[in-house]
Amino acid sequence: MTIRRIIENDLSLRVEWMNHPNIYSSMHYDIPVVLENTVSWFKRNLENNNRLDVVFEEDGKIVAMGGLTGIDSLTNKAELYIFVNPFQQSKGIGTNATKLLCRYGFDNLSLKKIYLVTNESNVSAQKAYEKVGFKLEGKLRKETIVNNIIEDRFYYGIFPNELHD
Repeated sequence: MTIRRIIENDLSLRVEWMNHPNIYSSMHYDIPVVLENTVSWFKRNLENNNRLDVVFEEDGKIVAMGGLTGIDSLTNKAELYIFVNPFQQSKGIGTNATKLLCRYGFDNLSLKKIYLVTNESNVSAQKAYEKVGFKLEGKLRKETIVNNIIEDRFYYGIFPNELHD
């Protein structure tokens, strides 16, 4: 698996995936996602040094997308997000992409901590994060609504020495 920065040609696929219920049900943004708005988002963030948005490829095909947001140069931490092609989930792609993005953040951006927040019901993501080495640091009680049910969100973090290779 390889990692590279997202480019404008990737945006239509990003929109397609973000409008799929397997993706939007566990992430927090308004649907439908529209290409025009996504292109504007992309152009606004070209010069944003506080985020890195990437795609992950296998055999020349994009299999996942993700990034590091809120990159804080004082505390050297950032928030991770990942989403896998909705038609290729549960194949280890998310685990590998998460590991690759963490390694990139630690090695290339000098991050000292990467964190994320995930829904209580997103058990498969929790297992993937824990497999990579993320530790549960806390629970945000009754934090979000998923399928009309109020649920908790879990806060995970990882330090460079905790990353499982």
